[in-house]
Amino acid sequence: PPNSAAMSFLGDSKAKEGDGATKTAFDDNNFKDLLNSLGMSAYRKDKDKLKRITAVCSAHTLTCKQTLELVKLTKGCNTDVAVVCYGSLADKENFKKEVVSTFQWEEEKTEIAEKISKKYGEKI
Repeated sequence: PPNSAAMSFLGDSKAKEGDGATKTAFDDNNFKDLLNSLGMSAYRKDKDKLKRITAVCSAHTLTCKQTLELVKLTKGCNTDVAVVCYGSLADKENFKKEVVSTFQWEEEKTEIAEKISKKYGEKI
């Protein structure tokens, strides 16, 4: 059977669980395309942006820098975007410093930490 990277993650439970080792890095060109597409009318609603970002995260690893750009672009659902992207980070050790610290309100920072703890069983 064909064993392309695109197909292999679909049946891989680790990819669904957010194991970065089974995913491919999201390169800069594709990331720019994603940012542009999220600005289109098809993604006007926050839930649609979140659904698109969740799909990307299921197949790719992201960096904290990329996650921060997505967080900035998704004001209405940015805490959820941060949590979804966390599961796909290649550099989780930088998440608190580079992403969470940019949130203005303590409540948002607490919400992100609690959701990550609940969803991934990890403490940030």
